[in-house]
Amino acid sequence: MVIRPEKADQLALTLQSAPLVLYGMGGAGLRIAKWCDENRISYVFADKNAETKQRETDKTVIHPRQLAEQCRDANIVIASIIYFEEIRRELAQMGIPDERLLSYKLFMPDHILWADLDGNIDWDLMRFRVEMFSEWIPEDVRSVVDYGAGKMYLQEYLAPDVVYFPVDYIRRNEQTILCDLNSGVFPEIQADAAVCSGVLEFIDTAEALLDHVCTHTGKMVILSYLGVDHFSDIDGRRASAYVSDLSEKQIVDRMSSNGFRLEKKVPDPVNHACMVYLFRNEACND
Repeated sequence: MVIRPEKADQLALTLQSAPLVLYGMGGAGLRIAKWCDENRISYVFADKNAETKQRETDKTVIHPRQLAEQCRDANIVIASIIYFEEIRRELAQMGIPDERLLSYKLFMPDHILWADLDGNIDWDLMRFRVEMFSEWIPEDVRSVVDYGAGKMYLQEYLAPDVVYFPVDYIRRNEQTILCDLNSGVFPEIQADAAVCSGVLEFIDTAEALLDHVCTHTGKMVILSYLGVDHFSDIDGRRASAYVSDLSEKQIVDRMSSNGFRLEKKVPDPVNHACMVYLFRNEACND
């Protein structure tokens, strides 16, 4: 999430005009909180895991059920992109008027691209996902293409003799194979395995890339994707710089039509609303 309000001064005045609650202590909530701190705006957090979260901050953290009683006159920022509508319905059921509810979108620029997010990524969190990917890659895989390689953490978990091809839109080091995946022109690299981690949401050529990956991969494809099944708010997806709106069925059907069957899926350790998939090449008998 990129914090860059279009009307920062006006927003600050609005937030200072009444008590403020930030509902949610995930990535969005913590980034909004940092902006409030920088602008000397006081607030308390509301979170369903208030007791645990309180140990992580010096700010006051209350349970959402306390909002109606303890924060009657407060403005409430719904600081969750994925669960925005769910939280809004919950607050409405508690009798909190809609005019007191503010959206995380107030803190974001009108137009967001992946390049805007790149500098705000907590790359260390990505290690959890990459480590899981590496555990799915068997010893007989001798080459791996990493689409959207980022910091190239995957290479650290591969055996030294495994050939690693890191593909990315900017050159992060001399190994990087430069490719703008939105161009629809993909690198002609054949490999045993392909990985697409946190990349398909951000390109409008997602289905074309899946087709390409399947025709250039001998054994297995691992990918992560936050589909419309679990995150259907299109405005929220655009606010997250997502330009691809596929369902899980569309992904599975696309892979199946290219000869890759779904073998395993689990929640993403970085974002449990997202899913991680393992597909096997049906033509491979190894």
